[in-house]
Amino acid sequence: MRYFGQCFKLTLVRLCRQRWLLAGLALLCLLLPLGAGQAAGYLLTRGVAFSGVTLAVTAPDGDNIPQLLEQFMGDMEDIAQYCSITAMGEEEAMAALRDGTVTAVLVLPEDFIHGVMWGENPDLRLVTAGDRPLESLLLLWVGQSASDILSAFQSGVYAVLDLYEDAPPPGLTRDQVVLDINLRYISLAMNRTGMFQPEFLSATETLPIPLHYVLSLAVSFALSAAPLFVPIYSGDWLRFQRRLRSVGRSSAGGCFSGVAAGALALLLLLLPTLLLAGEGHPLALTGSALLMALFCSEFCAVCCLAAGNAAGCGLIAFGVSLLSLALAGGILPPVLLPGPMRQLSWLSPTAWLRQLAAWPMGYEVDRSAWICLALSMLGMALLALTLYRRRADRQEVAL
Repeated sequence: MRYFGQCFKLTLVRLCRQRWLLAGLALLCLLLPLGAGQAAGYLLTRGVAFSGVTLAVTAPDGDNIPQLLEQFMGDMEDIAQYCSITAMGEEEAMAALRDGTVTAVLVLPEDFIHGVMWGENPDLRLVTAGDRPLESLLLLWVGQSASDILSAFQSGVYAVLDLYEDAPPPGLTRDQVVLDINLRYISLAMNRTGMFQPEFLSATETLPIPLHYVLSLAVSFALSAAPLFVPIYSGDWLRFQRRLRSVGRSSAGGCFSGVAAGALALLLLLLPTLLLAGEGHPLALTGSALLMALFCSEFCAVCCLAAGNAAGCGLIAFGVSLLSLALAGGILPPVLLPGPMRQLSWLSPTAWLRQLAAWPMGYEVDRSAWICLALSMLGMALLALTLYRRRADRQEVAL
């Protein structure tokens, strides 16, 4: 442990020679992801605000069904999110449709409720505005959905009536059965939200759009920082490690001290972004940032040892981080990715680390992400140690 501590101190001293580059990268890693996240949130939500549609309901004079629909359906939260219902006279409703006050007019026939209860299914007339196709299609879809629900309920009514005809209960008239079963189905329709689980849909799936891009870009910068750590995995430092090996010291101390020093530097890059990007306990965010920094440091060590020089290391790191960013939906939002790419997104280190960063903010981490993170970190640690020993043994030193 003492040997590891000495190696860690020497590695930090060597890494401090890159302090201005690290400070510049820290500033870039802080400002660019935050700015890009806000810009992405603005661009992906601009022009998509939907204020809902207004449906005017009319009926023959003296029929109070439009007022009842306005009262009951206006209190239904799921419908109120996209549709406002107002009762009007037919002439008034048509005039409102022409001047754009309402989106469509629903014209009810005479004795509409009575016809529905007795299975007559009277025809309805929906008049839409030709210059508002999107809203008209929405209302047509709502109408078709209501028709499907009504058909299902009527099937239940007919089934109950068939049972009644086969064996009428004493003291219960058919009219009472019709009224009771219709009221039960009406109650079920009014309270149907209890049968559904609301789900938030976003272009970036789980995370809010700004947070999705902030975390994705921060991870990408951390993975691309590998060239900054080339001095602790090459040149004089490896020759020094070769001398230590010749006197019986293990290469593990030198290798993992470099990983630890790199993790500390990357922690300083990632932590401010996480603290500013989302809500969460600072201690929990620090823990997530530390795991992210350790993963990225192991990745940087493998890139440095595999390439042997800053140019090759930068090419490998940038290529892998860019591919990982694209697979994780950090360039195009996940909903716009082609199907094959979306199916491969679970293989992206950016996606794993983004979930890990969002974990203290109240978002879940997939089990596959935990497994991939653990296996990748173990594999990269073994690969880095193997490459470190091989490169150290190739150094020519005077013993």
